Amino acid sequence: MKRQERASDALDFIDATADVQSETSKVPIDAGIANFRVLGTTGSLTFPVELSIQTSTGLHRGVHMSRLVKAANGRRPRGVEQWLRLVCSEINETQPGSSVTASFDLPFDDQFAKVTMRATQRGAVTYRYVVDGMTACPCSKKMIGIGHMQRAQMTLVLKSERALDSVGVIRRINECFSASPREHMKRLEEAKKILEAQANPRFAEDLVRECVSRFPNALFVSGRCFESIHAHDAIATWSARPGWMPIL
Repeated sequence: MKRQERASDALDFIDATADVQSETSKVPIDAGIANFRVLGTTGSLTFPVELSIQTSTGLHRGVHMSRLVKAANGRRPRGVEQWLRLVCSEINETQPGSSVTASFDLPFDDQFAKVTMRATQRGAVTYRYVVDGMTACPCSKKMIGIGHMQRAQMTLVLKSERALDSVGVIRRINECFSASPREHMKRLEEAKKILEAQANPRFAEDLVRECVSRFPNALFVSGRCFESIHAHDAIATWSARPGWMPIL
């Protein structure tokens, strides 16, 4: 009973009308929350999503973070893009100028690709895909008949007004590699995978060219080969605007 009385006494000191965020400020900035983890859905898949949500403070001192969390935890349409726009729509009712960035691992076949989407209430959604693959070196293949092999990674940035078939995009990125990795393979399957890669030797530069040819509307493409006979990596990039690098 005494504990309840002490708690009740403490509540008497709380100023429930305090709203420091609404104090005025002359410099509007973008602010919000990051590393907020929730469950997202697309089709029949449900997976963890990491959100970063920002909106403008306007002429106020801060944003109301609880409203951002509430919006992110609201109704979930069965499509990430529609969900992100819905989050922005709810936030914009009281704090205009919001944007949401969602990052997650999307399963396809027996692999996972890293996907990032950035959306506002209206307009195009920006997508970044990071997909793993493998390459065989064309130079050593030409010299000795065997191309030394390495793991590789492709990054593709796109922008689209309509929702993309992300699994379809990832599979098209996969076509750019010498071969695609698989988790469960018997010895004969492994041998066939090696021969597949040897039949399609590619530099990091070739990966990027292949990707640009498949995605002529790409904003940015990069390839990285994690070298097997060097301690460094081989990299290549292409941008629709020379010198531009994506920030997502």
